[in-house]
Order: sequence, then C-alpha cells, then structure tokens
Amino acid sequence: MVAALIGAVSKEPIGGIFTAFPAIMLASLTLIDKEEDREHATYDAVGAALGAVGFIACAFFISYTLERVSVAASLGIGLLIWLIVSTGLYALYVLVASLRHEHEG
Repeated sequence: MVAALIGAVSKEPIGGIFTAFPAIMLASLTLIDKEEDREHATYDAVGAALGAVGFIACAFFISYTLERVSVAASLGIGLLIWLIVSTGLYALYVLVASLRHEHEG
C-alpha cells in the first residue's frame, strides 16, 4: 500500500519502482519457495525488509545532508549507511535465528 501511495504521489518516473517492487518480490519469493524451500524464501523476505529499513536510513541521511555537503559525500555516506544498517540488522537476525534454533533443538 505504501508503495502504491509513493507511486501515486511521485511526479517522477521513480514512483514506478516503488509500485513494482512488491509484485516482483512476491514473485521472487514464490519461485524461491518452489525451487528451494520455505526457509530460503523466509531469509530472502527478511533480507528485503531489512534492506528497506537500510534504504529509509539512507534516504533520511541524504535528505538532511544533500544541501549541506557535497552531493558525492552525501550520496557516498548515505549508501554506506544503507550497507551498514542493512547488513547489521540482517546479521542480528541470523544470530537470533540461530540462537533460537539452537535453543529449540
């Protein structure tokens, strides 16, 4: 729903990316579930969600700094923030999942 709202509000072609992402993600997860298993699809779904959280952190940083520092610095640091937040959250998720699995088994 949020993706559709962004697509409707955005006057730029970038809005289409946000509208297409949920459909592409669902199709990808369906294929992964059929080709691999549900566990692999779950990891990919969580990775996509945590990547989106990293993207939001990146977007906030860039929107705050774009007019205060050089464009290259704002974008470069923003992308680094995206990478750190996304991979950090995913590593935390994997750690918690492995601890939970270890505790149950």
